[in-house]
Amino acid sequence: MNARTDLCEVDGVEILTLVDNVADLLLENTENVKRAPRIRDGKPAPPLLAEHGFSALVRVNKGGTVHTVLLDTGLSETTMLINADRLGADLGQAEAVVISHGHFDHINGLLPALGRLRSRIPIVIHPHAFAPRIMKIPDGTQVRMTPLDPAALERAGAEIIQKKEPSLLADGTVLVTGQIPRVTDFEFGLPIQYAIVNGVEQHDPLTPDDQSIAIAVRGKGLVIVSGCAHAGIINSVKYVCELTGMQKVHAIVGGFHLAGPLYESAIEPTVNAIEQISPDFLLPTHCTGWKAIHTFARRLPDAFVQNSVGTRLVLGSVPSA
Repeated sequence: MNARTDLCEVDGVEILTLVDNVADLLLENTENVKRAPRIRDGKPAPPLLAEHGFSALVRVNKGGTVHTVLLDTGLSETTMLINADRLGADLGQAEAVVISHGHFDHINGLLPALGRLRSRIPIVIHPHAFAPRIMKIPDGTQVRMTPLDPAALERAGAEIIQKKEPSLLADGTVLVTGQIPRVTDFEFGLPIQYAIVNGVEQHDPLTPDDQSIAIAVRGKGLVIVSGCAHAGIINSVKYVCELTGMQKVHAIVGGFHLAGPLYESAIEPTVNAIEQISPDFLLPTHCTGWKAIHTFARRLPDAFVQNSVGTRLVLGSVPSA
């Protein structure tokens, strides 16, 4: 057991990317990184779908017992389900769903997926994720985001667990951070975002519902998986270390939200901080952005892994599904 959260160490973890912005069939396997098969039954394997969104199926092995948690569900209603089928991933094994935050590119596949998930499956989500959001683009365009409908989710068989605080899932093997404190001076959230709270529009730059998950692999360290890291990927890592009392970070996976001109000033200090953290594996996905991803690849070549839909990161021992 570790301090504060009592996060249990596990023998291994497998993170399968079900939804990401890129699908690349030509990436090679390594000892820890397994790519989607190119050939099936002597023919090209069915294509995997990419979209601007994120979803990952996380399997952890604790003493020979495997626990499964689904993180996020992508942008469209069908992409995650199609990719899961083509990858042979059994969503019915998931014990819980964690929603990293309430943006459409992480939640839109949830309601359709409930037909594949077990009855009364817990949905762990920050209460603010249900607030309607408005993005006010500097050119005057406004984009309104429709949030999840908790009543519809419950009618479809889900059990909604609204929490701001950290919590543990899967027999104590998966930490959900809950709301993440902002302590860095270069991670500044989403300044163009507004939310409707109790019928009143208010500036919502911090996306307080942003949360990550973490697993502690015995003898290797922490594995941290973010959705978009609106709280800042460095803030997220620091908070996981604080909650667990562990400092060794084995892997960081997920969207780091460094894409676009607004976030260029944050790329260099973020890369500098991750160099100091020195993870063994670094898989930036989804909203990290071309410039940031290429900077990570150049500055942390031994840790960097190019991600793709269908990529499995296997750390430690995890029995095959």
